[in-house]
Amino acid sequence: MPCEMEKIRAEGFAAVVIDILRASTTIITALANGAERVIPLTTLEEARARKEKEPDALLGGERNALPPPGFDLGNSPREYEPERVKGRTVILTTTNGTRACQAAVAAGAEVVVIGGFVNRRAVVEFCRSFPGPILLVCAGTRGRFSLEDSLYAGSVISGLGEGLQLSDGARACLTLYERWQGCDLAALVGGSTHGRRLADLGFGEDIRLAAAVDSHPVLPVYREGEIRLEPIGTPGF
Repeated sequence: MPCEMEKIRAEGFAAVVIDILRASTTIITALANGAERVIPLTTLEEARARKEKEPDALLGGERNALPPPGFDLGNSPREYEPERVKGRTVILTTTNGTRACQAAVAAGAEVVVIGGFVNRRAVVEFCRSFPGPILLVCAGTRGRFSLEDSLYAGSVISGLGEGLQLSDGARACLTLYERWQGCDLAALVGGSTHGRRLADLGFGEDIRLAAAVDSHPVLPVYREGEIRLEPIGTPGF
C-alpha cells in the first residue's frame, strides 16, 4: 500500500499499481476507449491547477467516492465512454489510486504499469517478459488492506506460474486468490468493505465492470507524469 512504499526501494523493479475499485479500472477503461493520456495527480489543488493550464482536458476523480465540485467526470468507469474521452486528455485525482501511482514512482520503480481484472492477461504477459523483479502496489482503501486489490495481486502471481520467490505479503495474496479461485468474482469484490460502500452510493454497476476479466486487453504505462497505452507484446521495455 502507498503508506508502506516509503520503506521500499524499487530501483530495477517493474511496479504494477492496483486499485480495482476504482482508479485502475477507470484508467484502463478510459485509455481502452480512446483517451490519449491520463495524468494522475494527488490533490484536488494540483488537478484544478493542471486543468487551468490545459482547459481542453477532462477533469475527473473523486473524494469520498463522489465527484468533487466542478469536475467533468467522477471515478466511475461507466462515465469514460468513447464518445466522451476519445482523443482527450484526462486529469485524474482519486483518494487511493493516483497516490499509489505517485508512490511507485517515488520508490524508484523502473517501469510502472496499471493493473486490474479488466486487463489481467496483458499485465501477466508483461510481468513474464520483464527481466527484473515485480512489485505489486495495492492502493488499499484509505491506507488499509482491501480484499479486491489483494485478490487481483494473487491472480497475477498465480498467472506467473511456479518457482517464484515471494514475499510474505505476496504469498498471502496468492493464498487468498487460490482459496476463492473459481468463485463469483463480482460477488467477492462486491462483498468487500469498499464494494458494499460503493453499492450503497449507487455504484453497484461499477463493481460488475471492475470484475469483468480481460474486458480491456490493454497495457497502460505511467512515465514522465502521464499514463499512455503501450503496445501489447512489448518485451519488458
